[in-house]
Amino acid sequence: MTLARVPFRWGNANFAFNQNPFGELQSKNPFTWNDVALLQEIIQAGGAAGEILKHPEKKKRFITLWCKVNGYDETKQTKEVKDVKITAKDVEMVIKEVLGINVKIDL
Repeated sequence: MTLARVPFRWGNANFAFNQNPFGELQSKNPFTWNDVALLQEIIQAGGAAGEILKHPEKKKRFITLWCKVNGYDETKQTKEVKDVKITAKDVEMVIKEVLGINVKIDL
């Protein structure tokens, strides 16, 4: 059974914003646009990806995303650890899981 996507445009959308018209056809993607934007920024930085992850807020967002990809409950935070080492393998794995592409990152 093949499921087809049903395109709609703003002008012809005939459903309320708080209702899901797609039911079981809706994607179960747990990632947000902000998650994807952060990973795109890391990819576009190339060799300077480590500089992006030095920014405290972006580093925290990446660690939360890493937890989500690895199956940890990101809502169950007991304390914030400031000295977390992020490796190139961590970044590559998260990008592969979220975006579905293989990249080579040098931090």
